[in-house]
Amino acid sequence: MLERKRHGFLTLWLIIIIGANCIEALRQFFFRDILMEAYPAVPEWVFIGIGLTALINIICATALFKWKKWGFWGFLLSSLAGVIMYLQLHVGVQAFSSLVGVAVLFIALNIGGERKGWYQLE
Repeated sequence: MLERKRHGFLTLWLIIIIGANCIEALRQFFFRDILMEAYPAVPEWVFIGIGLTALINIICATALFKWKKWGFWGFLLSSLAGVIMYLQLHVGVQAFSSLVGVAVLFIALNIGGERKGWYQLE
């Protein structure tokens, strides 16, 4: 079996993804009452959904650490679902910030010369 090597930027970005989504999941699940007061017109399912997408993103980033290609596709799909839920909060362009994270992940997977992550995924 070939020895896989991950370049530093990809490793850093996966750690950032996991950390940011841990914070978001905790925020959605433990501070839901405060968020619901801040957004009274938004149904509770939106906050639960955002928390679940954060958990899915953690799972997908962990899968990418284990060289699983499905981790990227799962991260993309959950981020798209997240955009839909954030649009329910009426936060405008900020709702699309998760797609920036997907774009950076795609770039991180496709740079690095011989250590390019995308071609090492199973």
